[in-house]
Amino acid sequence: MSKSLLITIFVLLGTLNCTLGQEIKFGKVSDKELTQESYMNDNSASAAILYKKQDTYLISSNGESRLVTEIHERIKIYTKEGFEYATKEINLYKNRSAKEQVKKLKAVTYNLENGKVVETELGKDEVFETDLSYNYNQVKFTMPNVKEGSILEFSYRVNSPFIWNIDEFRFQYDIPVHKMFASIRTPKGFRFRQTPKGYYSVYPKKYTRKDNRIGMDVVVNEYTVTNMPAMKAESYVDNIHNYRSGVMFELVSVELPGFFRSYAQSWKDVAQTIGSSDDYKNELDKTRSFDDELDNLLANETSQVDKMKAIFKYVKSNISWNGLDGKYFFNGLKKTLKEKKGNAADINLLLVAMLRYAGIDANPVIISTKDNLIPFFPTVDRLNYVLAYAKINDKPYFMDGTEEFSDINVLPIKDYNWKGILVDNNRKQWKQINLISPGTSSNMYSLNVDLNEDGSAEGTCKARFDRHSALNFRNGYKSKDMESFLSAKESMLSDIEIDEYNAENAENYEGRVGESFSFFNDYGADEIDGKLYLKPLGFLAMGENPFKVEERVYPVDFGFPFKDVYMVKLNLPEGYKIESCPESKSLKLPDGLGLFRFNITPRENEVDVMVNFEIKSSIIAPSYYPLLKEFFNQVITKESEQLVLSKI
Repeated sequence: MSKSLLITIFVLLGTLNCTLGQEIKFGKVSDKELTQESYMNDNSASAAILYKKQDTYLISSNGESRLVTEIHERIKIYTKEGFEYATKEINLYKNRSAKEQVKKLKAVTYNLENGKVVETELGKDEVFETDLSYNYNQVKFTMPNVKEGSILEFSYRVNSPFIWNIDEFRFQYDIPVHKMFASIRTPKGFRFRQTPKGYYSVYPKKYTRKDNRIGMDVVVNEYTVTNMPAMKAESYVDNIHNYRSGVMFELVSVELPGFFRSYAQSWKDVAQTIGSSDDYKNELDKTRSFDDELDNLLANETSQVDKMKAIFKYVKSNISWNGLDGKYFFNGLKKTLKEKKGNAADINLLLVAMLRYAGIDANPVIISTKDNLIPFFPTVDRLNYVLAYAKINDKPYFMDGTEEFSDINVLPIKDYNWKGILVDNNRKQWKQINLISPGTSSNMYSLNVDLNEDGSAEGTCKARFDRHSALNFRNGYKSKDMESFLSAKESMLSDIEIDEYNAENAENYEGRVGESFSFFNDYGADEIDGKLYLKPLGFLAMGENPFKVEERVYPVDFGFPFKDVYMVKLNLPEGYKIESCPESKSLKLPDGLGLFRFNITPRENEVDVMVNFEIKSSIIAPSYYPLLKEFFNQVITKESEQLVLSKI
């Protein structure tokens, strides 16, 4: 691990009054801030958080307690690329009975015009609240009158009824942070586990004082951050928020005079809690909504595997996803079947119920999807999704009916996130289990190319994809009209012209996808002094290395292992011979993580090329990053070597 990963940000704090003395008042923007042209510690930054203050504490009134988080943030915009930070999104957690709310929102944009500070306030009609998912609402606004050099300032308060469910304190973003002060006040006797995350550690100052708002002593943890570098998402990352500096809180126990209770949970506790809900305890065995229809569906199926496939196909064909995650019903079985639409739980718990009715050993598995972060400690509320899980002859089968082109044991990529929580109430098994790993996806290309004397090339291409490669192809194929789809493909393949295009099995979710087309390429080779120079792989050659930074502190997530096979037959133009030809070469990543084989065979009138490129693990640890980057560099170098043809 490099020295930069070992940097620890030590916090020099005084008393509470000293910290508050450093507080910046809303609206007091200095000329220095307004005239600043770049961030002092990172000239490449398009924007920076100049100041952020976050206070989290409890209030109690009329016998009701609420968790309050106050935010005050000031952002400097340096370039047009920084305009994206003028949009603020506040995610608010909710469950069936309660929800978080934003209060006292105030936002102003400051610009320096003709030597004077011009203030533009955010209007109330410019703030929008929407349903983001089953468990989250979102308040969103875009700051007005934003220009290069603008300062954006906003403050708001989040009121939460979930008093022991404290959101992560995040200290690192994809733009640098100049100053940040964060504090949390919790009642004395309420012990929280504080779990740091990320690669820059921030240590709090801790002390006890009286809080008159709740009438008892509180434990104060104060964090100060200065000059936190940006952490931007790079190629192939699951969720960058998993790796940014921050701290997470979990209530472990409450110890008051004459009272003690432990809240520390195991994953078994979490599974039992979910399993004891009515959705899992009772609803899954109510079959009256579908028993007759299922009897007809399964009448001709004999094996359990065939029954499972028939049920999976029925649910995918008849129930559409409403776009909402969830581990609990949104509609319930009866309403989902009636409306033919539901959230993730409606669809996948319906799958479980139907599989059970067919006599198949099936249960729910609860997960947190990749866009919902990795759960670092046992938690009910932060799990957001459920899968259907079946076991037949000791073989596991995972299913997610929300994705149109997913298949049994070929889940949407978002589902492959750490582990799952099995809820098997019938056997009284509540535990953490491993999810099935995504299998290797194959991409096979066969090119027959006729090279012309003027450097142009024409020919045919046939390709075949399976598993997740097929899933990705199908999603891309369906999301665009044919003209847009082919235009994007032509651009991706070095601006060739495509004709006679055909896709096979692209509208089904089972089996391989095939495609074929003819092509014409104006620039198949460069003609220089009567010689032709070209890459033997043509438009199949890798263009650029996706890994550009020198150092990476979080894993590379390819989503799934893959194997690319390229077979090219290059027919030489009449009257030309091979003057020089690249050599064959093999490369390997350590510990069997990947390989590259480039085999080229020159013949009298043609050149045959066979390339095998494999990444054998979906996730590669950051310690391998330098080797992975160099591996890709060497692949690109080899595939860029020129075949030279001269006249006979």
